[in-house]
Amino acid sequence: MDYKGIFERAYRFMDVNLTEGNCGESCGYHCCRNIDESGKIFGLYFLPFEYELMQKGKGLIDESRTEVHTKIAYEMPKGVRKLYYGFCKDNKNCIRELRPIQCRTYPLVPHLESGVLSLVIEKNQEHQCPLIQKRELWNTEFEVGILNGWKELLQISQIKVMIEYESEERIKKENIQYL
Repeated sequence: MDYKGIFERAYRFMDVNLTEGNCGESCGYHCCRNIDESGKIFGLYFLPFEYELMQKGKGLIDESRTEVHTKIAYEMPKGVRKLYYGFCKDNKNCIRELRPIQCRTYPLVPHLESGVLSLVIEKNQEHQCPLIQKRELWNTEFEVGILNGWKELLQISQIKVMIEYESEERIKKENIQYL
């Protein structure tokens, strides 16, 4: 299976801004901040194969700080052996065309319930997006592009397993805001 081709198509589908222009400029890059109020340092998880195929060596991620998380120390769904966790080099000067999936789809996450893919918002987010309450400002093509990108990515079995696992956890914790 051509994983890189799948990621490239997903990136193209998901290359639609949430709002006109760069939404990060309107909220001071709230979701891109790498340190919270308590001093906790944030990074981001890449989907299986995403770091190796789409990010490594491109200049967006600080490779000297990239971590490999495995099942030995981290809870992961069966079928996923490792995930890369990385930190952006410069949060305010993002190379937007290189943004990883997590950044492209935020504040939406994929959700599989009874085999049906949808987009939802997690109620308890690390970076509470200020635009969640202002959906009238959203680009109407944003959700369509994000959903089509996730449909593409679900061809990769490890990604599908992750989405199923995260969806089940969300349901258990009642951490879903349906669109």
